[in-house]
Amino acid sequence: MSAITRLTSRHEEEAATRYAAELWNSAPCGLLSFTDDGCIDVVNDTLLGMLGYTQGELSGRHVETLLTLASRIFYQTHFYPLLRMQGQAKEIHLALRSRSGEDIPVLVNAIRAERGGTFVNHCALMPVRARSKYEDELLKAKRAAEDALRSNEELIRARNELEQRAQELDRKLSSLEQKNQELTRISGILAHDLREPLRKLSVFSCLFTQEDRSTMSLTGQRSLERIKTVSARMDQLVTALQQFVALDVADEPIEEVNLNEVVDNARQLVSERAGLGEAKLRVEPLPLIQGRRRQLTLLFFHLLDNAVKFRRLDVGLRIDIEYREVQYNSFRTMKDKYRYTDFARIVFSDNGSGFDSRFSDYVFEALRKLDPNTPGPGVGLAISRKVAENHNGSISVESEPGQGTRFTLLLPLHQ
Repeated sequence: MSAITRLTSRHEEEAATRYAAELWNSAPCGLLSFTDDGCIDVVNDTLLGMLGYTQGELSGRHVETLLTLASRIFYQTHFYPLLRMQGQAKEIHLALRSRSGEDIPVLVNAIRAERGGTFVNHCALMPVRARSKYEDELLKAKRAAEDALRSNEELIRARNELEQRAQELDRKLSSLEQKNQELTRISGILAHDLREPLRKLSVFSCLFTQEDRSTMSLTGQRSLERIKTVSARMDQLVTALQQFVALDVADEPIEEVNLNEVVDNARQLVSERAGLGEAKLRVEPLPLIQGRRRQLTLLFFHLLDNAVKFRRLDVGLRIDIEYREVQYNSFRTMKDKYRYTDFARIVFSDNGSGFDSRFSDYVFEALRKLDPNTPGPGVGLAISRKVAENHNGSISVESEPGQGTRFTLLLPLHQ
């Protein structure tokens, strides 16, 4: 080989070596070689720039000094053992620690090669700073999908529950309609079938003249008076029961009602039937509420009538009606349900004979009387409670013998 040929070959080898070195240093990823004892052999410029070091600063250092604590553990337990056993490792995720302390996530591909009787491990490190962002986005998307699935399951469950509630409501409405028809029939019986015999009995007993009575025995005269008394009492009972049943049957419209007018009308009715006498009635200004005028008049009529019936004879009757607007939970039977709305709290108190507080619930039951000798059929307070409940309200009572009675009404201002 001529000298010129040898010189040309040497120049070509040098050019190839320079090109390889340039390619190694300017590769678009970090390149690193280390021996089996972990000492760094060669590092390219790309990795040095990534970590903030200069050429020569990393040579001879242990490769673990470039790793975060978690990556050092992974290097010792997984990465290096895998590289030694299989001679290669692909797509291993590690985190490098730069000179400034920044964590740089990288994806590592490595191969193990023999050189001069020793083994060297060559690594290509590709920074994947956006990977965690993508993983977070994937996790968020997964959570969103799981939430959507859960919401869809909850929606299906809610729809099924709603269908069940609708079926239950339909059955209850059907049952209520049947009961309403029965009450309508009973109301007709009370209005005609029972009242008609009582009317005839009363008429026939009144046909007896004074002359006819004089020819009757004393027992006959007493029996005749007894028939008239019982007929009148039965007529009162039938009328009261008809009123009670009609509260569930009559379709009275809801309108704006002035309770001051209602109390005044009730007072006039009581005066006409039983008489209030010298009773002192004090009424605070009452509100306008949405309700059924006739039913509300019945409510206050029976409260006033009750005060008259059970007045004390040793003192003059005094009746006080007080009003306050309050916030009250409109849910009365459902637990853990709350919706506070405006209610009228009306306290009706008198200084009558009163009764034992043990009977506070008993007195609101139909045909229940604490004293059977008192006037009336024993339906008045039952009607009062029924009216309050028909208006989504309530009525309660407090009393002591000889200390009067105190009724508390709660009526919503708006239906």
